[in-house]
Parts: sequence; C-alpha cells; structure tokens
Amino acid sequence: MPKVTTQRINILIVDDEKAIADILKDCISDKERSVDVCYDGLDGIEHIQNNFYDLIIVDLVMPKVGGLDVLKYAKKANPDVLVIIITGYASLETAIMAIKEGAYDYIRKPCKLEEIRIVVENAIEKIKLFRENRGLLKEIKDAYHELMLLKKEKKADKKISSINFFSSNMPGLHYLYNNNSSSSNTVDKLQALSSLKESGSLTESEFKTFKRNLLKSLNPD
Repeated sequence: MPKVTTQRINILIVDDEKAIADILKDCISDKERSVDVCYDGLDGIEHIQNNFYDLIIVDLVMPKVGGLDVLKYAKKANPDVLVIIITGYASLETAIMAIKEGAYDYIRKPCKLEEIRIVVENAIEKIKLFRENRGLLKEIKDAYHELMLLKKEKKADKKISSINFFSSNMPGLHYLYNNNSSSSNTVDKLQALSSLKESGSLTESEFKTFKRNLLKSLNPD
C-alpha cells in the first residue's frame, strides 16, 4: 500500500460518466484536499495501486470493472479507506452487497450535490479523527520506548519502581493496565485521562507517566 506523504485528504472519484465525475470534483474540492478523477473502473484500480487515498467515491455500474470490484480492491490495498458508492441502479440487494464489502455509504442517483457534500464532509471528519487517534498511539509507543531506555539506564535505581503514579483517588493499576485491552480501548482511556488532567484530577507528571506505561497493555512482552 502506498504510504501517506501528506496531511491533505486524498480523494479519488471513479465514474464512467465524465460530466458527473467532473461535477463531483468541483463539488467537493477544497484547498486541504487532493482530488483525482478517472472515468473507468480499471483506471481507478491503477490509481489505487499507485497512490494512497483516504476516500473513494465510485459509481456502482461501469463497463468491464464495476464499483464493487473497485471497492473490494481498495479495501485490500488500504483497509482504512472510506468508500462511497453512488448508483442510478439502486436496490436493496446491491446496497447490502456494498455494505458487506465495507462501503462507508451508499447514495442513489439522481442525488443533490448538497447530499454528496454532507456525506463527504462526514467522511472527512471520520478520517481526521482516525488520523488523530493513530498519531496518539504513535506518541504512546515512542514514549514507551523512551521509558524502556530510561529503565535500562537506571536499572539499579529502586526509586523508579516506587513512584506514586496517581493521586490517591485514581483507579488501581490492575484496572487501567488490563492486558485484554484493545487499541481502541487504549485510546478511550487516554482521552478519559486527558479529561482528568484538564479537570485537575491528574497532575501533568502523573498523566505523562501513565501515558508512557499504558503501552504495556498493548505490548505486554
């Protein structure tokens, strides 16, 4: 999968009706977005092979390679990509198929441009939130690595193991460091702890220490 090289939102529009594809591009273009357009499914797959996309808008029915094929390929290339299906041949069956294959949304033609704009804006908000969470997890891993280096350097210093990480009214470490925690639960805990820090329940040093140690629940080894 091509790597992300920019913080811009990368969007691909695939529609064999050139006029519609170009209108969609004009509708959703923004200075913070990079929008590519192609006019058949095969070209769309080639674009996905060579570029990273956060969001793909694809017509369901196209010659040779249809929208579902593009959706399947896009999800294999990047499981986190959001795909919006647009079709003039809407049916319950195709909608269910699209959702099963991981489509983010399913829009019927003819559709209002405002409807498209709202769906795209919601998708972009989700993409930004995912990026923030991914960045937070990277920060945790970096902090954990620093902590491990510090422990190696000060292995003989018993004070490290006796530091009081939390105020007396905080939950026990056995609860916060549940080894069964998922990455998403870890993000939830960090967000909750950020709120505690902002409210004054956690000091800055307590919050930083917790953030460093929390990665143990993700990498217990």
